[in-house]
Formats: sequence, structure tokens, C-alpha cells
Amino acid sequence: MVHFSQSVSRLSALGLLFAAVSAYEAAKSPTSGCDFAATGFDFIIVGGGTSGLVVANRLTENPDVTVGVLEAGTYRPGDFLILTPGATGPAVLGTESGTGSQLQGNTSYDWMFNTEPQTGLDNAIVRYPSGKVVGGSSAINTMVWMRASASEYDLWGNDFGNGDEWTWDGLLPYFMKTESWTPPPLILPSKRALPISLAYDNWDSDIEIPVVSSANALGIPTTSNPDAGNGTGILYTARVVNPITGERSYAGNAYYEPFASRPNLKLISEATVTKVLFNTDGPEPVATGVEFLWGGESYTANSNLEVILSAGTILTPKLLELSGVGNATILESFGIDVVLDSPYVGENFHDHCVTYSDFQLKNGLQTLDWLTFNTTFATAASEEYASNRTGPLSYTNAVNGPTSIRSFTSDEDYESIMASIDEFINTTETKSGLHAAQIQATKVMAEEGKVAWVQYVVVPQGGIGSVAKANTSYATTVVILTHPLAQGNTHIQSTNITESPSINPHFAENNVDINVLAAGSKFIRQMMEGSGIVEALSLPSNETMTEDDWMAHVRSHMGSTAHYLGTAAMAPQEMGGVVSNSLKVYGLANVRVVDASVFPFMLSVPILQSVYAVAEKASDIIKRDYGF
Repeated sequence: MVHFSQSVSRLSALGLLFAAVSAYEAAKSPTSGCDFAATGFDFIIVGGGTSGLVVANRLTENPDVTVGVLEAGTYRPGDFLILTPGATGPAVLGTESGTGSQLQGNTSYDWMFNTEPQTGLDNAIVRYPSGKVVGGSSAINTMVWMRASASEYDLWGNDFGNGDEWTWDGLLPYFMKTESWTPPPLILPSKRALPISLAYDNWDSDIEIPVVSSANALGIPTTSNPDAGNGTGILYTARVVNPITGERSYAGNAYYEPFASRPNLKLISEATVTKVLFNTDGPEPVATGVEFLWGGESYTANSNLEVILSAGTILTPKLLELSGVGNATILESFGIDVVLDSPYVGENFHDHCVTYSDFQLKNGLQTLDWLTFNTTFATAASEEYASNRTGPLSYTNAVNGPTSIRSFTSDEDYESIMASIDEFINTTETKSGLHAAQIQATKVMAEEGKVAWVQYVVVPQGGIGSVAKANTSYATTVVILTHPLAQGNTHIQSTNITESPSINPHFAENNVDINVLAAGSKFIRQMMEGSGIVEALSLPSNETMTEDDWMAHVRSHMGSTAHYLGTAAMAPQEMGGVVSNSLKVYGLANVRVVDASVFPFMLSVPILQSVYAVAEKASDIIKRDYGF
């Protein structure tokens, strides 16, 4: 592990973080290609990321069950940048913005996917980060820990046909199974020693309190218990940081590293799976193992019971297609032998699209910008983090405001948005029964006003959407559209395993999403101006904005928070589902998918907590199916 020197020069704190990147090398793979291939496994898990490590951990609690995990990324235990909360930065992945992160956009940690040119954004390309390490995206994300409203999970079970076990009540025990809370100091310490450590920021900038007060004054209440099933209201966000060590808690150091010595668990890193192998002699294809590349050589690993795909929303459908499972027309166009025609593989791609604004703040207000222009502040921050793992370098975005559509819209805007939803319904040809059910659910949620439609994030830092002035403090505000009507897809572009698949979220191709983001941007300007901390408008800089101006701003400054999901959706096959409610791929005897690609519908919050919960539940389903 790399540590800050106690003697800090005039080099900024951020500069020290960058220096740590070059000083740290990935660890050797825990297992070699030869050893992995020579081992017979009960279960092979493709993807040592957030979901895959949860399942591997839980299955190998039984010493008689053998599990092999293949991860294409590197193994980085104790990595300074992964562990340091301040290295993550705000994930504002717009068409023109910087990432604000030392992890995302860094080829050592991030697969750095890109979308196809988005026609709704004047052919702009949006960045899509994905964790390229053991631990997956839980190692590089912004560490936000939130649950959606209960009614959103109830849709999974009820409206999308997956049964009671996939409702809020069915998932709640698995939310609880993952998290290990450390309450504030005045509350007795938590005794629950569970995998993922949670806490709150220990340092605040000068903007959090006035921003929350302004939101309250505009009718957005503060919620004291966002995990109870009502996911709306402004809140101080929990984060996956161990309050004792001040370091990120993620799948790598929570679910794998403490258990890596289990003799029935093997993990190989830097191993790229090229295809799932099938025996097609029976009524359903049976997965027998996988082919993979490691160290420039090709190997085969065999599984006795199942192959579990946990490669993520983008790479799981890619591997299915390369293995002959997917839309037969697509597969045949690349000369791939069709093992199973599964037309909805890679479809149902959902993501949170965002737009963002910048505000120049009044002189003297302390923000993260001070790390770049105030040497005294940066030096103190470096020393504090080195000594205590606290302070600005431990900070993650604190203020989040999931807000129902009626709470932030004027009467005129609300009527316009509802009219555009009706127009969308009347003019859209649905792709499947699942798609039709999603659109109907979206309208009901808008009408009832109980579910967050946008989420506001306030970042105490500038230079994300616009060029920051020297020696100046800023706030960047992010408006996240939590239930967009945009729906896209991801598919292979060739049979070359190293080529990224096409990714097309179809951002900004319908008026509903644009209108909601425009209304949200107007509201957050009102909230910021009411906070008393704004000196000048920075982006957009016009004092007066017409409706056309706001819509143009949204299109010019739209991006993603990389909460993509849904490309192997869990739903009845006749609705367009790819996997059943036991997460087994329809038409295959023994292949499961356990990652965010099985989510049938977008949630109104960052998806990390839900990914863990689904993986925990999947582990119990597998154990139940095999009686252990």
C-alpha cells in the first residue's frame, strides 16, 4: 500500500494521488492459467466483480463446493487509489465534461467503454466506465449507498411477472445481509460484522447546509430514513467507506480478500473468457465449461454443475453472443453457430441520463477546489488523510435529493410532461410485453408522485462542466433522470474478443426525457440561488432562459452516471425475459446470470446496493436448487 509522506511539499493533494498511480503495480494473479484449467469446478463464475465475488463467497461457505472465478481485469489488493475515497471524484460522464476522477478514465482501472454516436445529442459520444479490476465497478464507483422506493422493487415481482420473492419484502433481507453500519459517534457502535462497511462523510464543505436548507424551503423534505421504502426527499448520503480505516469497502476487500485462502475457491485475474462451451446433444444445451485466454495462451476450464455469468450489463450479453446465445440474425451475420436463438439478449438497456450545471460561489467558501489552488489547505488535507484517513481526501458526494416529478415542476411544466408521456405511449411501438409493462408503470409512477423522477446531486467542485477560474470555488449540480423512457441495446460488432461491443442507450430521442431534465435544471438553479452561496452563474451563464434554451442546454450537456442495467432481463419468457426468476437463461440447462443485466427495470437511485442484494439472493437460490 502506498502512503502519503508526512512531509508534504507544495505539490497539491491531487498531484500526490496521481503520483500514487504510477507507484502502484497490480498484484500477480492468485492462480495461473495451467492450475486453473487443471482444476475441476462445480461452478465457474465469469466475472470477479461486484456480483461474482458475492456468489463465489457464499457458495464456498460450503467446503464441499468448488468455485472458480475468472476476472479479465487485474488484481489490486491494497491499491491506494481504489481505497482512497477522494480519488474517485464526481462521476459526471457528460459529452463535454471531465470525469473528475483518478479511477474512471484510467486504463489501469477502467475498461473505458464508449457509446455509439447519439443522434439525440448531435452525434456526441458518452463515456461508460466499467471496473477493470477484481471487485469490478464497486472498486471505481462513487460509493453511494441507496435503496429505491419499495414500490419500484414491487414492480419486479408483480408487474414484470417474477413473483413475490422479487418484491421489496423478498429483497429486504438481502439488503440487510450485505451492510455493516457504523452509526455516528453518539450512538452505540454497531455489532453487525457484515461484509460492506458503511458510514457518512467526516468532512463537509461550506455548501451542504445552505443547499439542504434551500431545498427544504422549496418543499423538498429531508428524509431521515431513506432505506425504509420511501426513497424520496433530500438526504445526507451513506457511502461504502470503512469509518475505522477511512478506506473504500468494496467487493474485493469485503467478499474475496479475507476468504482467498479457502481451498475450494480459486480466482484467476487477467483471464479473458472467449466463450462458454456447450454440449448440444440433449434437449437443452448444457454448459460444460469455458475457454479463456491467460498470458497469451488459450485454456479450457470445466464445470460440473453450472456456468454463472457475472460480467456485467455490457460484457455478459457480449459473452452470450460470442458463445452462440442471442438473436440468431445478429449471430449469423458474424458467422457464429447458433446454440440458442434468444432474441432479447443485449436489449432492454436502461441507464440514468443526466445533465449538469456549474455555479461560481462567493469568495471564501471552502470546497474541494481548494485542493487545487490553496497550498496550505492541500497540505493539511494530505497530512490529515495520511494520519487519520479523514478530511477532504476522504470526501464523497454527500447531498442527494431523489424527488418525485410533482415536487419540482410548475403546473405548466407538469402538464407538459404528462402530455408528452401520453404522446410517447400513443406513438411508440413497444418491443416486447416487458417494454409495454415498463411504459405503463412509468406513467403510473408519474401520476402517483410517490417515486423519485429525478435525483439532485450537489458536488462542491468546479471544472466539471465548464472551465473554472483560478482561485475560485464552485458547485456543480447534477440532475439525474431516474426513470427515462429511453431504452437501448448492446451487441457485438465482430467475433474479436478484444473489440468492445456497440452500446446505444438512445439518449435524448424522446421529448419526455428532455422535458423532465429541463424542468429539473430550472428547479436546481432556483434551489442554488436560494441558498445564498452563489456569486455568478457559470453553466448555463444566461440569467434569462427560454424553454428552448433549457432544452438546448440539456442536449449539449447530457451524459450518464453509468448505472446501466437490464440486458439479460429477468421476466417471463413470453414477456421478453432472458432469465427466469431463478436467474437461469431460458433454453439453457445450466447457465445463470447474476449481475445488473438481470434487472428488469431502472431504479430511482444508484444501483450498487441493489446489485449486492440481488447477488446475495441469487446465492441462496443456487444453494436451494442444489440442496446445500
